Amino acid sequence: MTLFKRFLDFYINSSMHVALAVLSFCILTACELGLEISINFYTAVFFASVAGYNFVKYFGLTKFYYRSLTTKLKYIQLVSVLSLIGFASIFFLLQLSSQILFVILGLITFLYAIPMGVKTPKNLRSIGGVKIYIIALVWAMATVVLPVLESQQTFVFDHWILGVQRTFIVIILMLPFEIRDLDTDQLHLSTIPQKIGIPYTKIIGYAMLGDTILLEFFKHEFNQNNFLILISSVALLAVFLAKSTKKKSRYYTAFWVESVPILVLIFVVVLTLIQKT
Repeated sequence: MTLFKRFLDFYINSSMHVALAVLSFCILTACELGLEISINFYTAVFFASVAGYNFVKYFGLTKFYYRSLTTKLKYIQLVSVLSLIGFASIFFLLQLSSQILFVILGLITFLYAIPMGVKTPKNLRSIGGVKIYIIALVWAMATVVLPVLESQQTFVFDHWILGVQRTFIVIILMLPFEIRDLDTDQLHLSTIPQKIGIPYTKIIGYAMLGDTILLEFFKHEFNQNNFLILISSVALLAVFLAKSTKKKSRYYTAFWVESVPILVLIFVVVLTLIQKT
């Protein structure tokens, strides 16, 4: 195994890549809405995303197999602990409204991985048909509602439209994962590909992309740059969804698909630099 591949695997498995994707969405929200947000908030979002995702992915392993954990998992556990400490050190520097929503999102994350009662082994993740919608809702709250709260802005109609658009985009982001895992996901999960098959899953994804574009025209303020950013997101998602199959490697989904908000943010930076010249 090459050094680069080991680094890439650790970067993905430790949830730093998905945390960077969440962070990118937050920055894109701030750019679109013209929000002024401190670096403390962005740092808190990154640390919380790393700790939260690692808790969901590895809680069972660290609880029941702690003594037999591999070196890689112990390093991931260390990253998680450091991220949690980093988040805790910043938490009380945030706006009270942001703190409250962070706690709510943390509770949802906890219930997503932990059984909801003594008599039931079910957690939110194992409830059939709702997994993708829970993830989309959490991402929308974390990357749209949180930035607005932290900037102390009053919620207006355009903010809610953006929240719906972000929810749609995250659902579409999840579809390549569900297509990849079609043969391995347990039947009780009732994922979209399990219920309607891959071709119809893609059709639904394309329809949601169209709805996402259509929603832009319902906003009170139409901004050409924001529309270009949205079109770039939709184009990337359409390509990744079109190429999704059950045989795609984990790097296709866990790295490339989750890179969509990061790539869009890079596009925004380049577009801004071009317009300033």
